[in-house]
Amino acid sequence: MNRSIPRIIFITLAILLIIPICAGNVHEATICYLEDSVETGDTLDLEQGYRLTIDDIRKNDAAISISGGSEEILNTSISGDYTCEKEIGGIDYDILWISMNLSDGEPAPMVLEQYIDPEKPFDYPLIGAVSMSIKKGEREPLKAGYELEATSIIDNNAVLTLYKDDNIVKQEKLSGNDERFVYTTKIDGQRRTILIAKLDRISNNDSVHVSELSQFKDPESADEGDGDDDDGDGDDGKWNAGLVESPYFRYLLSIFVF
Repeated sequence: MNRSIPRIIFITLAILLIIPICAGNVHEATICYLEDSVETGDTLDLEQGYRLTIDDIRKNDAAISISGGSEEILNTSISGDYTCEKEIGGIDYDILWISMNLSDGEPAPMVLEQYIDPEKPFDYPLIGAVSMSIKKGEREPLKAGYELEATSIIDNNAVLTLYKDDNIVKQEKLSGNDERFVYTTKIDGQRRTILIAKLDRISNNDSVHVSELSQFKDPESADEGDGDDDDGDGDDGKWNAGLVESPYFRYLLSIFVF
């Protein structure tokens, strides 16, 4: 009888690792974040081949369509907040989150957040959804020559400055929690997200705390050939990267983290 107890405990733990224990969907890192006003007929080219079209804005709702490449994924009406999700391997992933203010007609203010679709090709972040504290006047080194600085903090307002090779590429004042600092660039007419971070809090006017900071490659500086691996991992590094990019691995990891 006593021998069966460890066996039962082991089986129970194995089941808990397989069965989702958290309610709601999961999502990967944010790869696109937009705050803009839209009108009927507007089309937004997003990452990974996704496209959002505003078919019609009415008094109480808006007709939208979402496509992936040449394939239309859905055509629906929304009022307020809407999430486009996708089931992958039995797990529901959020792909797009849209919030529209339809109270004033057109143009309608819209916030859009896009997350990585694990089934589509994508260069994973140089930095993926990390949190950090940045002291006022100090630069936090990122990747590919970028640095992020809390330039000034006054009356619960923070000015964040992004540098690339010591040149300022983006500077913005954030005045509230959960505001986003987003740096994008355009290539071939499409806006690409390079860095995104969320302001969590300002501490005693001497530092800021940001979360969900992700940084992506500059489109014009894609890797050429196989080259040298910065981490020197060779084939083992490629195997580890493949494991980390597995939806199942990231889902199980999120269980332990959250």
